[in-house]
This record gives sequence, C-alpha cells and structure tokens, in this order.
Amino acid sequence: MIRKKRKIRKHYTIAVTSDYSVDKTKFYRSRFNIFKLSVWTMVIVLILGVGLMAFELYEVNNMESKLAVLRDIINEQDEIIDTLGNEKAELSSQNQILNNTVAMALREKEKEEEESAARHIPSAFPLTGSANIRDISVMDEPEEELAGYFNYDAGDKYNAGGNKAVEENPITVFEMSSISDVVATAEGTVTAITDDEIFTRCITIDHGNGYVTIYRNNSDPKVTVGDEVVRGAILYVGGEDNIYLGYQITYNGEYLDPMDVIDIDG
Repeated sequence: MIRKKRKIRKHYTIAVTSDYSVDKTKFYRSRFNIFKLSVWTMVIVLILGVGLMAFELYEVNNMESKLAVLRDIINEQDEIIDTLGNEKAELSSQNQILNNTVAMALREKEKEEEESAARHIPSAFPLTGSANIRDISVMDEPEEELAGYFNYDAGDKYNAGGNKAVEENPITVFEMSSISDVVATAEGTVTAITDDEIFTRCITIDHGNGYVTIYRNNSDPKVTVGDEVVRGAILYVGGEDNIYLGYQITYNGEYLDPMDVIDIDG
C-alpha cells in the first residue's frame, strides 16, 4: 500500500520593523494564498492609486490648458475692450468736434440770416449826400411843381384840402444837391419802373420781406425791371434839373412814414 505524501503547508511571515527601534518589530504570519492575495491586492491598490494620480494629473493639466485658453480669451476680450474704449474716446472727440462745427455753422448761418434780413430792411438813407426835407403842404404851387399833397397810389394831385390822401400814403420829399445820387435803401428786386405825373419817373423795389420802397425822381433810371440791387445801388444820377426825390415805403401793403424807418444814425 502506497502511502500518500503529506502536503506541507507553507507559511510566510511578514516582519514590520521601525527605523528607530528593532524592538518594535512586528511579525505577521500568513499562509501563501492569503499572502499572494494580499500582494495582489496591494499591487491592484497601487495600480489604482497610480492610475488615479495619473488621471488627476491629466485633469489638472487639462484644466490648466483650459484655463490658459480662457486666459487668452480674456486677454483678447480685454484688448477688444481697450480698443473699443479708445475708439469710443476717439468717436466722442470727433462727435464733439462735429457738434462744435455744426454749432459754429448754425451760428454763422444765423448770423448770415440776420445780416441778410437786416440788409433787406430799408433803413438806409436814399441819397449819397445830405438833403433837406421839404414840407410839400406849404410849398407855393405857382412856383413849385410839388405844391399841394399827392396821392401817388392813384397818381392824382391834391391841394391843401386833400389831407386824407397824404395821411393814407405818406411821402417824404427830399431836396438834394445836384451832385447827390438816389440809391436803394436795401437789397431787393426792381419790380416796376413807371412814369410819374409829378416826378417823371418812378422805381419800385420789392425787398422780399413785406417791405416795398418807391423812388420818384426827374431822371432816367439806372436800373431795369428784374434787376437785383444791393443797398447803395444807384437808381438815379443827380443833376441840376432833378433835385427832388419823392420817397415812400410800404409794409405788407400799408404805407409807412419813411422817417420812422430810416436809421439817421446809420
């Protein structure tokens, strides 16, 4: 009868010692299978630990990469913001310059309009030289052609009893020197040149703002219908035989006293 060999169970002893004292060494006795399982467990735990560390390191590196990308994006956005800020400042400066330019242009336009409006108001003196104002109501009719009152709107002559005609259509008669010329008192357009019963010729100028001036003189007109005249433009040339100017002003069709409109100081 063959005797079976008895298996010898192997045991392993694990010694855990301290670097400081040998007396503190501990021994752990374990069977082979348990020992092998422990080793594999430790290996697996080690592998898992290394893998986890590697994964965490990868995640950290990946996060750093993402953060770097985000930092680049933030820097780009900051640069864009700075650029936009500079452009905004430049546009604000240009807008301010434009506003100032527009304001200046508006002021210049308003000034030009005011000056143009002033140039169209017949406030100037209608002669180039000095003159006397004749009171036609007391002139001697036999000796003076201008005796009596005149209704120039109708072209008829009235004597001292026709006061109403003068009140309705005031006229200022200037006695000027022979070297004086008759000039336009404001800018405007010559709208009519007609014959006049007393003064021979009559020039009418429309100033485009409601004012119309009428110049009556015994001389040939130096302008024609349709002419654009400026203040001071010569209408009649003075002479020995035409020393009288009959001057009238209307505003919106109503006759005004010329002396109320003429700026003597100007």
